[in-house]
Amino acid sequence: MTNDRVAVITDSVEVLEELIQILEFVGYEVNVYSVANEVLSTDNVQSLIIYNKSLKITQEMVRFIKTTGNVKDIPIIAVINEKYYVTLLELYQIGISDYIELPIIDVEAISKIALHIELKKNREKIESLYKELKDSLELSTQLQKLMLPNSIALEKDVWITANYMPSQIVGGDIYDYFSIGDDVYIYVADISGHGIQSALLCSAVKSVIRSAAQRSSSVVDIVNELSESVKTVLGHNYITGLFMKITGNTVEYIDCGHPAIIEYDGKEFKVMDMKTVFPIGLFDYTYIEEDIDFFELQAEKIYMAYSDGLYSIFEKLRPNENSMNILLDFLNKDISGTIPEVLPQSIAATMRRKYSELPDDYSLVSFGKATNSIYFSKSDTLDIMNLEIDREIKVLLDELLKNVYSDEYTLLVNDYDRYFTILAKGIETGKILRKLPMSIALSYHNIDCLKVFKQLKAN
Repeated sequence: MTNDRVAVITDSVEVLEELIQILEFVGYEVNVYSVANEVLSTDNVQSLIIYNKSLKITQEMVRFIKTTGNVKDIPIIAVINEKYYVTLLELYQIGISDYIELPIIDVEAISKIALHIELKKNREKIESLYKELKDSLELSTQLQKLMLPNSIALEKDVWITANYMPSQIVGGDIYDYFSIGDDVYIYVADISGHGIQSALLCSAVKSVIRSAAQRSSSVVDIVNELSESVKTVLGHNYITGLFMKITGNTVEYIDCGHPAIIEYDGKEFKVMDMKTVFPIGLFDYTYIEEDIDFFELQAEKIYMAYSDGLYSIFEKLRPNENSMNILLDFLNKDISGTIPEVLPQSIAATMRRKYSELPDDYSLVSFGKATNSIYFSKSDTLDIMNLEIDREIKVLLDELLKNVYSDEYTLLVNDYDRYFTILAKGIETGKILRKLPMSIALSYHNIDCLKVFKQLKAN
């Protein structure tokens, strides 16, 4: 039968005696109490039955139970003498699940009690599954974040900034950048599917690519090794990705079904015309030299590689329009003019402000040619082209490095014709802002960006 527990709260046990006997006969464990307070110490109660000769006291008991933490979710069935609709409305408003009218009809009473106990159990199962799903998604998000590189980097003569924007539906986004010899490798990839499986596959992708790049500088060889390595674990999933090797100013790439790079010249965003081939794992395909294409880095341009989650909100809101065109309109209207180094953070902040929750997670990596740059982190100091920092800027950098508040601090300085940009992560910048009256300061979570004008500094 059943071992479910039913609590009966009443000042007139004799009125409910027959109901209590029937409940015990069909297998319920019944406990009878005279006041609502006594129920608080009772565990595993699946349903409450309340009857009091005073309707006002019945209402008070229902209200008390519905505002008490450990019993507020238990379904309450009120036993009433007469079916007055005003009375019933008031009881429903304060939280009863159902009612039984005197005299009690056995079948009706048992059916209602069984129904609400079953509904409670189903709700608890759903809540448990939801918690498991939420925990899984949170774990997936943490796994992905742990696998991502520093969001500010200087690899050889390429500066790189990045951002991962998780949503409620965690996918298989992964990006990475590193240098071997004179070559800089950058890629953004997206594994179909969601949850921990995709997050774990991201780890495999990162490991395989870094390992393959140590053995061969060929982008074709790297992508083919990745394809072969994940073939047995992808199942019905596949990987889209943009895999790049930068040597000097030349970018060699294979675009495996991934969105094309967006160029930014400081004023306008445009989509590059790029050659594409099949996603990894979609077909049994071996990539060849003819799948490679090239473009040249231009010093005045910034390049953005990203996953398709970047424009998922536009697909959702305006499904009958070209989402890429809408994305470009958004970038040109809301983002144009932003300091290049913080494009990933600026886009994320604006997206969050305008659209709240995104339907899919996305990754965005921006990069550009470093001419005069210097980079500080806990484990690395790197300068490009022997950046000549004048005394005032050097004093500012020294002061910034005295205000580090995180072990994962990073400081990137880029020298342009008319200004410097200083990108600081895990460093307190507020103390030097008063010394820079003619500068621009932007802040995104733990990343600050300062734009210091040279001609104003000289005055």
